[in-house]
Amino acid sequence: MKRVIEIIKSRVFKKTSFTILLIAVVIATYLAINLGIQAIDISDIDFTKEKFFSLSEESKNTLKDINQEIKIYMFGYEEDSSVVDLAKQYSKYKDNIKVEIVSTTERPDLAKQYDITSSDEEYKTVVFECEGRNIKANSYDFFTMDYTTYEEIDLTEQKMTNSILGVTLENAPKIYFLTGHGEYGESNYFRILTEALKSEINEIETLDILVKNEIPQDCKTLIIASPQTDFTDYETELIIKYINNGGNILWLSDYTNSGTLSNTAKILDLYGINVSNDGIIIEQDPSSMLMQTQDLILPSLNKESEITNAFASSGKVLFIDSGKLQINEEEKLQELGVSVTELLTTSEKAFYRTDLKNTSSKPTEGEEVKSYVVGALATKTIENSEQNNVTSQLVIYANNTFATDSPITINQQAANAIYFYNNQDLILNSISYLTERTDSIAIRKTHSTVTYAPTESEDLMVKLVIFTFPLIIIVVGIIIWIKRKHRK
Repeated sequence: MKRVIEIIKSRVFKKTSFTILLIAVVIATYLAINLGIQAIDISDIDFTKEKFFSLSEESKNTLKDINQEIKIYMFGYEEDSSVVDLAKQYSKYKDNIKVEIVSTTERPDLAKQYDITSSDEEYKTVVFECEGRNIKANSYDFFTMDYTTYEEIDLTEQKMTNSILGVTLENAPKIYFLTGHGEYGESNYFRILTEALKSEINEIETLDILVKNEIPQDCKTLIIASPQTDFTDYETELIIKYINNGGNILWLSDYTNSGTLSNTAKILDLYGINVSNDGIIIEQDPSSMLMQTQDLILPSLNKESEITNAFASSGKVLFIDSGKLQINEEEKLQELGVSVTELLTTSEKAFYRTDLKNTSSKPTEGEEVKSYVVGALATKTIENSEQNNVTSQLVIYANNTFATDSPITINQQAANAIYFYNNQDLILNSISYLTERTDSIAIRKTHSTVTYAPTESEDLMVKLVIFTFPLIIIVVGIIIWIKRKHRK
């Protein structure tokens, strides 16, 4: 017993007891701090350069004036999901946005109300609801792939922001695809675009003017995509009437070699613009073409336009076999009451070729080398004695393929044309602009696996941190241990 008491009183045991107590205090403090933080639910700090895990200022500005109560039900998600974390940031920003993680077994009433099945839950489904209107999104709606870089594109915030905005709209913009003249249609070339437009809260319909006998008053934008035959005089009158009432048009045109379509030209003449689709642009500037393929052009983007400024600085769009736009002189545009903004232009080394049997990579006789306009925005002011002056806007591209589902094969890899670079952003932003939905934003955050490829100096620094610092700590520890042993 005496010996036991001596050991208890010894300095070694005292130090060991003190160390154990100190460790216990540190662990208890750590647990207490973590439990406290969880209790008060402090937001995570996002240190990523692109702010992948934070609600962007664009989303905050878009939703700041929304005061309706919005409910977000998340089926099949776990609490630690990054999608759940982002959804909760909306509720922290706006008290009227409520987020709830649910399951079909716990809330069969909600599952029945929103037609959520067990398979929907397995693939994870988010329901946005406001005043009886609801929008559903599955997990695969939150991501897509850039098939040119094979990077994963995160659409989560874009989809959530637009869905929240969408359920607050009493009337979604109505967009009509014109039919009856061999145009590209929503069911054969624009399936991806149509789904994207619906996800951004638009109503899509087709329109045959001869059947309808009018362009409906609820038409916010009329899409005319590469008509192969001319409009009748009656159709032309109705389209001109639509323009004079302030109607907006998105015009897309591909190579047809169908000759002059007089009524088509008559409509475009109202804006002082015409499109040449009897040939294609050939590029000579290596930086303005894809994979050294001269008809796959990468036009320059206008950094000032609302349509293109979001991605003009570092982004690209890919046009395939593009035609060219011809814009009237400024004096003629003023007579028409039109102002034109060039959206996309080729390099100064491009030329236009109509003889597609000519396989020369260099311009031949009659093929002018210069910068060509391949995309433009025209705003026309119409004087109206019965009411205040109205404006009609035309967004026109001398290409159609870029916005379609058409497969483009590069290096034995095929991808839909709309998924190349910022093609989808360009077409969606054009329609959002024409439907006066500038609040329909495009927030695409790219996540990708990056190969470790530092410079020589960076590699040396990383190795120093990884190997040298732990070695120093070990050496210092050994020295201290030896000194203490000698003291004893």
